[in-house]
Amino acid sequence: MTPHRLHDARAFLIAGGGIGGVSAALALAERGIGVRVLEAEQEFSESGAGIQIGPNGSRILRSWGLEPALAQSAARPVSILIRDGLSGNTLASVPLGEAAPARYGAPYFATERRLLHRVLLEKASQKAEIEITSGFRLTSFRPLPSGIAAISSDGREVAGQALIGADGVHSTVRTLLFGRSARFSGRRAWRATASEGGRGAEAGAAVNLWLGCNAHLVHYRCGPKGPFNAVAITTGVPATAGSGERAGDQLLNAAFADWAAEPRRVLAGFEGWTAWPLYDLPLLNRWSEGAVTLLGDAAHAQMPFLGSGAVMAIEDAEVLAAEIVRAPDDPQRAFLAYEQRRIPRMRRVARSSARMGRIYHMSGAMRLARNMALAAYPANRLLARNDWLYGYSCAD
Repeated sequence: MTPHRLHDARAFLIAGGGIGGVSAALALAERGIGVRVLEAEQEFSESGAGIQIGPNGSRILRSWGLEPALAQSAARPVSILIRDGLSGNTLASVPLGEAAPARYGAPYFATERRLLHRVLLEKASQKAEIEITSGFRLTSFRPLPSGIAAISSDGREVAGQALIGADGVHSTVRTLLFGRSARFSGRRAWRATASEGGRGAEAGAAVNLWLGCNAHLVHYRCGPKGPFNAVAITTGVPATAGSGERAGDQLLNAAFADWAAEPRRVLAGFEGWTAWPLYDLPLLNRWSEGAVTLLGDAAHAQMPFLGSGAVMAIEDAEVLAAEIVRAPDDPQRAFLAYEQRRIPRMRRVARSSARMGRIYHMSGAMRLARNMALAAYPANRLLARNDWLYGYSCAD
């Protein structure tokens, strides 16, 4: 069958309409560059419950004019409380509330993924430079004399100047470019939300991080009045057939059976847990080929131990747009400059995330040594250890 070509254009094509894809569209539109977002699903949706946005992300969102909307719907945690899951003891408190904007010039937010996605989409709908097409499931692409064509599963074809693959951890664009697939990590995320916070889940206005042997638990308020979000990460479990499936509590409760009473009350206060196999991707040495590049999880899917996956996609979007402006008629050159800036950053993020995963899940004597070290660390120095992460500037 001969594909039906919708139209030719000089717009940049973006495969994927999630947080990364819409962020890329906004970053380009803010610079007057035309964009067409190609989303596989008929209806845009974001799953995964809560999301944390560090100052490195909120600073970019502010530059796109989104801070007022975020401030209305998001919570601003006063701190991250680090706790030992077995003893129930509080080990350390990392200040955020007023400390984060004072140190980094931007706030720390906690919200729901769907709300952040909605804020991004609403802004995108106001931009004449952005066109959004739903129900376009990209299956291939091909070069054109002056650009590239994306082809959908039903034979439609869209032409543009270049293609940005923002299609997530199971990226079709990445597979077509490099033949690389994300792998199951051996870990599973259990996610749930509760309107009232559940028994013990309120825990003030902090992000609560409980550390344990081969598991950890995070819970926090997602908005000024809720809801509350909980994520439990466990290891040594098989992958389920899909993501976001309703899960029985038996495996979850077994992973936390020897924990202290308070975190177990938190777990019991949430219902409707869903199970998500976690996938990671060994960092690619390159993200681009000709007029095609990758962004977000499509380029660097990793474990969630830094709570920065979506923010890394937002950073990608801003850096990519800046490089495209520097070489507006040469996407290949812009993409090369973009990946040269971002890959070293993502290498550090990957190393740090892996290290934090080992620290969170320590047992035995290593757990005790970790607890003593955290308890002895001054709070302001704990925050300062994140300067490399939260202080990052896309203008560098």
